[in-house]
Amino acid sequence: MSQATKIILDTDIDTDCDDAGALAIFHVLADRGEVDILAVICDVPVESCPACVRAINEWYGRDNIPVGAILEPSWRDNPRYAAYRDLRDRVIRERNMPLYNDVLGGEWLSRHGPWQAEDAVRLYRRMLAAQGDASVVICVVGLLEALARLLQSTSDDLSPLTGLELVRRKVRQLVTMAGGGFPQGKDSFNWGMDRRSSEHVLNHWPAPLAVSSWGSTVRTGRRLMSQAPPANPIRRSFEIFLAGKTPDRQSWDQLAALYAAHGPADCFQEGRGHAISYSAQTCENYWSPDPAGKGHVYLFPTVGDDVLARRVEDLMLVPPGQRT
Repeated sequence: MSQATKIILDTDIDTDCDDAGALAIFHVLADRGEVDILAVICDVPVESCPACVRAINEWYGRDNIPVGAILEPSWRDNPRYAAYRDLRDRVIRERNMPLYNDVLGGEWLSRHGPWQAEDAVRLYRRMLAAQGDASVVICVVGLLEALARLLQSTSDDLSPLTGLELVRRKVRQLVTMAGGGFPQGKDSFNWGMDRRSSEHVLNHWPAPLAVSSWGSTVRTGRRLMSQAPPANPIRRSFEIFLAGKTPDRQSWDQLAALYAAHGPADCFQEGRGHAISYSAQTCENYWSPDPAGKGHVYLFPTVGDDVLARRVEDLMLVPPGQRT
């Protein structure tokens, strides 16, 4: 058996249920010995997000996985998060009910009592410092703020290396899910919600990088919501988020998780020979010829949407602890 891929999942797990699906996929692949989940980082400062992660980790029997977060208690008054606040509030108004992470996270806290996640940058530094060179895959299915803070971090008691040096030495690849289309694109959420962080990470990342943009036509959740046990937190995430308005959901984050765990395998092809750059001013990205060989790739599928949807949903339906 090949060595398990060391994964750090970086997620907003807040305004869409595909984040919960991505975390479920990593847990199932961990049960099979195919990945090693080092940590989960919550890249938005919403208090219920890390508690929701703990609830899902607990369901899969891995509540010992370290969980970090952007710790900004006054984020609702911080103008930096205005766009994200507006979008989150609109999602809640449109559904006229709490978000799934508020529900699952609130239930977890009611069972376990008050708890605070570790600071995102400190957890990143702690995890990376303990790993071998070029051994970690970071899969980001949310905003890039936590990674921007990591890159800007300085040496500390965990490592004499700066954040930039830690990434250069320890990270094998960054997989970022966003609408970073080729040869140019304009992502409106994962990169668009925090343009400054996106610009810093995408333009200064010192290790290989892959952009996963596919998933809008890969619909999953219908079988999950009819076949998984009612207490399954992934089923509940989909049910609460969809609120009976649609029978399924796009699968952007789950596809990024599949690639992060297995590489292209038989599902994806890697477009090489170009490097991405991003403008915070326009929110647009561009792919240019890359004579320097930065190791940037853009992904596109080699199988149909129905095949991808079946693989994603099959994994989300696997019970905790099943190894085959």
